[in-house]
Amino acid sequence: MMRDRSIGVVLALACAGAALGQQPNPTLTFEVATIKAAAPPDRAGGKALVRFGAQGGPGTNDPSQITYNFLSLRDLITQAYGVRNDQVSGPPFLTSERFNIVAKIAPGATKDDVKVMLQNLLKERFQLAVHRENKELPVYELVVAKDGAKLKESADQSDPDTAPRGGAAGPAGSADAPPPPPPPDPSKIKFGKDGMPEIPAALRRPGVMMMAMMSPTGARIKLDGNRATMAQLVDTLSNQSDRPVLDKTGLTARYDFTLDFAPDQGAMMAKMGALGPPPPPPGAGPGPGAGLGGGDAGPRLETDALPLPAAIQKQLGLRLEAKKDAIDLLVIDHMEKTPSEN
Repeated sequence: MMRDRSIGVVLALACAGAALGQQPNPTLTFEVATIKAAAPPDRAGGKALVRFGAQGGPGTNDPSQITYNFLSLRDLITQAYGVRNDQVSGPPFLTSERFNIVAKIAPGATKDDVKVMLQNLLKERFQLAVHRENKELPVYELVVAKDGAKLKESADQSDPDTAPRGGAAGPAGSADAPPPPPPPDPSKIKFGKDGMPEIPAALRRPGVMMMAMMSPTGARIKLDGNRATMAQLVDTLSNQSDRPVLDKTGLTARYDFTLDFAPDQGAMMAKMGALGPPPPPPGAGPGPGAGLGGGDAGPRLETDALPLPAAIQKQLGLRLEAKKDAIDLLVIDHMEKTPSEN
């Protein structure tokens, strides 16, 4: 029997909260930038592989160009201002429209410069206007559980943002540095015994990465931490929770871990809805899984994953505690749904 499934690959990047209070320098702009509406993802073999996030830019092997792939306006705002999704307050179309942006960067620009360039691009092309507020809101505090953390400290504790990425072939940005890996072929994705897709080696990098899947048999998310900090973990958890997650663990090292959990079905359907309707299996009607993914004859997705709070405590030795705290918010006063012409 053909099963409906949807596969997404997401690189969860740490946010630099200091950017929220900075005023953008209007003189910092991309040399050239093109913005296009993102097309629905290609489906190969009934699967949909979507690569979200930013590739290239300062500190990578392609410092002169940055590409933002399949991002919503809310995603672009979080990239530009260094905030989490839950810190952005604005109209519903912030999550309904998705775009691809390719931008050229002048030599010598820093990562912080690129954030300001993206702020200015959103102001110019989408007429973005914002203001900041601080409100007391419900939050989760991530703390160490009674029996202690179960996290493995990474053998390499260096900061990947400051270490050369070219290895023996040369530092990042040098002529000898290898080019960024191409996205994997969706038809060659491998599945584990639990029915979850495995993160392709070409996509693995320091930080927290996410594999997400939906099928008629359930939804499941797997987070892969590689030299990840607690700040990166809580940023990722905030995007999977009904309220912001704050780091109160006191853990300061970098860690390797895996977190496997069953997400909230309603929230998951909203996130994966951007993939568009799936092609129905040959000879089949729409069925209960219509709209969740593409047909695939691979292994059935197991549904024994724990809810997020229970999974965090059992697998990581951490705990979510419901609290209230003051949160910095970025409020959208105005933004156009579509950009001006390139």
